[in-house]
Amino acid sequence: MLAPLERFSDADQCVEFLTSTNDEKQKMLYFLILSGTHESSEVILKTIHDFPNIISIYILKEEIYEDSISLLKNDEKIYGRFTAIACFYEQLKQRMLQSEREHEQLGFDVWHGTEMTPVTLIQRKNKQEAMFMYGQLLKLFLLDTYETEDVTYDDAFKKMISFFRQSYPNSRSHLDFIERLQSQYKNYTPIYWYALDSFLYRLVNKALREHDVELLVEMRIFIRDLHQQIVHLYENEIRSENTMVPSTVYRGVLMPVNEFEKKILNHTGGLLSVNSFLSTTSNKELALAFAGTGQIYRNEMAVLFAISLVHDATTSAPFAFADPIIGGAESEYLLTMGTVYRIRNIEHLADNGIPCVHLLLTSDNDPQLTSLTNYTYRSIRDTDERFLTYIGAILNIMGDHGKAAEFYKIFLENINLDDGKRATALHNLGSCYTSAGLYTTAINYFQAHLFISKAFFITLFTKENTTNISIAISYVAVSR
Repeated sequence: MLAPLERFSDADQCVEFLTSTNDEKQKMLYFLILSGTHESSEVILKTIHDFPNIISIYILKEEIYEDSISLLKNDEKIYGRFTAIACFYEQLKQRMLQSEREHEQLGFDVWHGTEMTPVTLIQRKNKQEAMFMYGQLLKLFLLDTYETEDVTYDDAFKKMISFFRQSYPNSRSHLDFIERLQSQYKNYTPIYWYALDSFLYRLVNKALREHDVELLVEMRIFIRDLHQQIVHLYENEIRSENTMVPSTVYRGVLMPVNEFEKKILNHTGGLLSVNSFLSTTSNKELALAFAGTGQIYRNEMAVLFAISLVHDATTSAPFAFADPIIGGAESEYLLTMGTVYRIRNIEHLADNGIPCVHLLLTSDNDPQLTSLTNYTYRSIRDTDERFLTYIGAILNIMGDHGKAAEFYKIFLENINLDDGKRATALHNLGSCYTSAGLYTTAINYFQAHLFISKAFFITLFTKENTTNISIAISYVAVSR
């Protein structure tokens, strides 16, 4: 995300480099450090201060001239002036990390106000609502099913550490962090580990944003710990008589124009679910600084989300004040994964035209969300077969047959599955591969399903007959 270090002793060369990369497709964000003569610094500032990929400017000079001070006050990108590197090193490092977090793509799904259960969703084949439902199912799976498995907490943690080591075998810095995580995890809180400048928060949010089931399962123990700490802090805040929770928090983002128009612009009143953990601030000006200028650049636009918080026991969307834990001073509030918001209205800010999307944290009293959540929760709690049927069908609606198959394979790894559930998963795997056009693979799974069904007399005739038909269809497809 950040460009490699470039050094220039000539102002013209510096401007030429920044100009040549300003229109590149890749998103390079530059932290510009100026030192040297007053004249050269002023030339560079006047030329490049409007470049969208220049996000912070630091002035490093032995002497600060009065007219330079006047110039600094008129440029919002200038983060400060310093007389020595040591004075701003830590600040620059924190700013780089903060900027990286803020410029991550924000993954979210929407539900446009239609009354729909998982059954009608499958029947109507609405892909956008299917993604929303899948996100909620996945959240419940990650947070609710852990205790039903025959796996201890320590086993799950060791498995996650082993996965990290296998993922980064050649990175000394990552391996050092993994070693520290393994030996000191319980000495600090999950929010502390999440806030560190490491691969951990990047990997967690990437997996949540992309609905990467395999990756999420590997990190489920940490995701669950982080969520539970947020819930714990929120519950303590509710009970406190001296609470100082703000009424509104903000998040500035860069968003693809087509995504904003398709999912948000004309859907006031709908539900919006942010897949990842969401860092926000009560400082509106700080959030606006991260949102950018309001100009459309590289088919992306600046958007400000203004989130009205619900501070009572009725909310299903907990949040936590993170500053005391991470030693920050950004008035940061961390909202848990999969939080659902109601889109209230959209306005354009008068000074820069940036769209401000007003969101309201949903509560347990929200009738639409309550109906949706209860139905989804029952689909998991009633039987695992129903859960598999719904989530597999939803994934197939989205056309992601590979991810559906991935989910079923993870389910099959549970050594305590009874034969009925194992047979159901095998049948669903066959259906996934049939939809994907991998007919030979589909036949193998259908045959495995039949073998278990016939051996243990656990399948009704109609189900077995359906499998025989599926095998026949796959054989016909292979013969073509």
